Amino acid sequence: MKTTAMITIARILLGAIFTFAGLNGFLFLLGIDPIGATSLHLPFMQVLVSTPFVFIPLKTLELVAGVMLLVNRYVLLALLILLPIGVNVLLFHLFADPSLLINGIVVVLLLGLLLFHYRKHYAGLLTSKL
Repeated sequence: MKTTAMITIARILLGAIFTFAGLNGFLFLLGIDPIGATSLHLPFMQVLVSTPFVFIPLKTLELVAGVMLLVNRYVLLALLILLPIGVNVLLFHLFADPSLLINGIVVVLLLGLLLFHYRKHYAGLLTSKL
């Protein structure tokens, strides 16, 4: 498989995952049952949902960054937005809800692949300018 095809598939898959997660969160806030398996039954997630100043911005960022990946616009920015969210997804499922650990692993692997592919574009962020 060519590298560009693999990167395109990874970008679309990651975009779909986060678009779905963002929409799923807003559906839940509107009183509609989430589509697919979620961790909303855990006390920690119930606290996040009950504090709208955390849950709404999180789901908005997931939705916006996911759409950015799907339409192939501002991909580098979308990856930077999703990096801390993806790491938190992995850590949350690793320590609080291992039943959905595969979600965190897939997200971090896709993020890692895309960040590695675009690593030259981020080089300026990692240089010290004194």
